[in-house]
Amino acid sequence: MVLAIAMILLKISLPVINTSLHNMHLNSAASSLAGAIQSARYQAISTGCPININVSATPVNGMLTYQVATEPISGTPPACGASFVNGGLIPYSSSDISVSSATPSATLQLNPSGTVGTVGVSTPTNFTIALAQLNGAETKLVTVSGVGNVKITCPDCKQ
Repeated sequence: MVLAIAMILLKISLPVINTSLHNMHLNSAASSLAGAIQSARYQAISTGCPININVSATPVNGMLTYQVATEPISGTPPACGASFVNGGLIPYSSSDISVSSATPSATLQLNPSGTVGTVGVSTPTNFTIALAQLNGAETKLVTVSGVGNVKITCPDCKQ
């Protein structure tokens, strides 16, 4: 009898645990991406060199990735070379998370003035990257304003 009750409770709790794990992955991926953007913005301000970030929609080893590189500028000061290239995996962006869209669909440029734009566009631009669960349950939007504020929202989350 005890075994039957335990099996019933396990069958009821597994979907809840599975959903919680997917939500944790989505929240962690969005937070990690927002942190990488903020870190690159601070680096652009401190070095005086524009820094570009591009989030890849194609997973590498089952994880989403991003690339960070300096924008090459000649002259002094500063002389910025395209030599600094960094990036990495977005933690917890396992096979259940995807980059569903980026608006505008261009590379994010973090300027030394603290403003944010896209490569080739000098005016500050709002930039949104949507991370979605593959089962379609939730989407997190990582939005970067033209003045560099990073915000994470969830349009389909139950409030």
